[in-house]
Amino acid sequence: MENSTSKKTDKPFFIKVYNFFSGYLLAIILLSFLLLLTYFGTMAQVEMGLYEASEKYFESLFLVQKIGPVPIILPGVYLVSALLFLNLFLGGLVRAKKNWRRPGMVIAHFGILYILFAGFVAFHYTREGNMVLYEGDRSDEIYNLTDWSIEISKYNDEGEAIITYVVGPDQLNGLWKKGTKRTYYNSEIPFDIRVSGYARNIANGKGQLMGLLKSTAAKEKGIRVVEGYGIFPVKTNKSMEFNLPAAYFDVLAKDNTKISEGLIIGSGPFAPKPFTVEVNDSTWSIDLTREKFALPFGIELTKFQKEDHPGTARAREYSSDVIKIENGQSAGERLISMNQPMRDQGYTLYQASWGPEGAKPGDPLYTSLAVSYNPADQWPKYGTYVISIGMTIHFVQRLIAYLRRSARSRKKNKIEDKGIGKNNKDSIKELYEKI
Repeated sequence: MENSTSKKTDKPFFIKVYNFFSGYLLAIILLSFLLLLTYFGTMAQVEMGLYEASEKYFESLFLVQKIGPVPIILPGVYLVSALLFLNLFLGGLVRAKKNWRRPGMVIAHFGILYILFAGFVAFHYTREGNMVLYEGDRSDEIYNLTDWSIEISKYNDEGEAIITYVVGPDQLNGLWKKGTKRTYYNSEIPFDIRVSGYARNIANGKGQLMGLLKSTAAKEKGIRVVEGYGIFPVKTNKSMEFNLPAAYFDVLAKDNTKISEGLIIGSGPFAPKPFTVEVNDSTWSIDLTREKFALPFGIELTKFQKEDHPGTARAREYSSDVIKIENGQSAGERLISMNQPMRDQGYTLYQASWGPEGAKPGDPLYTSLAVSYNPADQWPKYGTYVISIGMTIHFVQRLIAYLRRSARSRKKNKIEDKGIGKNNKDSIKELYEKI
């Protein structure tokens, strides 16, 4: 008898799984993890810096967190957010009872899902970088401040780069591990490149190249020497944009014989020309540079303005007068200031900083514009509007229902009070007649 009852009440396994992923228990667990990971990630920024802390806690599926001497495996915010999206979708939209006369909570849940989806789009498709311009300069490229790439360019007889091949950050990932070598091939390039000894940083906080050792010091440490120098990795800066990488490279013929060797150090927008090599009567360059992205339009700086605090060299505010360039022609003038970014075609250009540091009065100054492309830039705002509309509808409907119940209750009480009064009058009248 007990067995037959248990078989009838026992739910299939997939129903149990569905109920778990759509239930309140999982929501509470995930929200607790979000709170915990936000705390750990925020505190880790003090020691690790913003970039590495974000990479470890907020962009990972799993991570190892030490609590005292004990290492604990935790889910990353990326995984927690994905599971929370699934939980809200199943529990808030699919499983929840739907009464279309009261749609407020469904709309609010949809708004939360929209914000989570916006975070996913921003994480995978956002591009960020900087553009540095002196007055009169024009550019349609931005530089990533944290990711580096190797550019291999072919030049014509006039010394102009006619084609460029890029070894991107994903292909360089992990190359900094000790003893790692990696060879890069391309059928369009008449040689191969073997990169080794990659150091993520060779500069200290003051910009001194502490990791670039002269021949004698490098040989004492058993470090390879190329062009009179050796590379020794220095502790990375907490602010990843201040790291300066370097690496050895060997230029190899297709039969694997060495043609040349060199040493490349990370360069910026104003760096000198990169290492060049002659192969098959063609000039090629090899450069370690910040990852670049092309904009769908160009920017020309016409005037940079800086106003200092009285009696100091500290900037109070600064702005850039620029011209937007499309198809080589002017497409309008814009002002970019500290509180007034330029928005165009999904890109946002902010006034970030200026330089060079320590410039004297009369020295030419450059502007540094922070550029961000985020297709979901305004989505969280729209999601907030949707949530607000849903909650407003829900609470207004609840208020109206409450007022109706209160009105019915008061009406009922009045009717009962009238009935009690009439009964009392009849009782007094009967008593008087008897007397």
